[in-house]
Amino acid sequence: MSILMAVVVGTAGSGKSTLVSALADFLEGQDNYVATLNLDPAAEYLPYTPDIDIRDFVSVRSIMRKYKLGPNASLLAAVDLMVTMADEVRQQIAELDPTYLIVDTPGQLELFAFRETGPMIINRLNVDKAVVLFVIDAVHARTPVGLASSLLLSLSVQFRLGKTQVNVLNKADLLSQEELEDIESMVEDSDYLVAKVGQGADAELAYRISEVIRSIGMAPELIPVSAVNRQGLDRIHSILEQILTGGDKPS
Repeated sequence: MSILMAVVVGTAGSGKSTLVSALADFLEGQDNYVATLNLDPAAEYLPYTPDIDIRDFVSVRSIMRKYKLGPNASLLAAVDLMVTMADEVRQQIAELDPTYLIVDTPGQLELFAFRETGPMIINRLNVDKAVVLFVIDAVHARTPVGLASSLLLSLSVQFRLGKTQVNVLNKADLLSQEELEDIESMVEDSDYLVAKVGQGADAELAYRISEVIRSIGMAPELIPVSAVNRQGLDRIHSILEQILTGGDKPS
């Protein structure tokens, strides 16, 4: 059976783990066989019980004790050590053989996406198909500068990981309908985004960012989702299903 790996990435506090939990529950409710994989060796609490947990092989706390390192150095070492555990993790995935594998990643996005660790472990897991769900905090995206910077970060992650990527606007339940529509307008209309930023260097930079995103063909669509009311999870399911069955991400 073909497996689709959905790798959930985003900045700290964007709600990755909560989304992993909600999405796994939703997919299971649609009669899919779903497995969850935690790749955050520093996670103190998860809102779900992972089927595969990198902390069973390497953890920040154990590295701190063994090597007498501080928390930051221990996290860096733990993230790099994950690559050496890829074969064991891949074996567990093969034994479970799920339809969907939902992967939670470290809260420190830069350690996973911008070092060699992230791309290497994704590739070494050797799953049939993979898609990245880039999580943007809806509260942060309410401001034009916050939205523009989030889209640029998303673009950087897509370049680094080299996978089909879907932008997810998480915590959409915290926004009003007017705010959601305003974010959608800023994403779709670069001129409107620039006007919202205002005059000066920031406006020029926002315009250049939007033009870069548009010129390279990255779909800037943000799918509003909520782990609280399950908004948008059906849309993500539809995208995952299409990728799993051989198509590209729907336009």
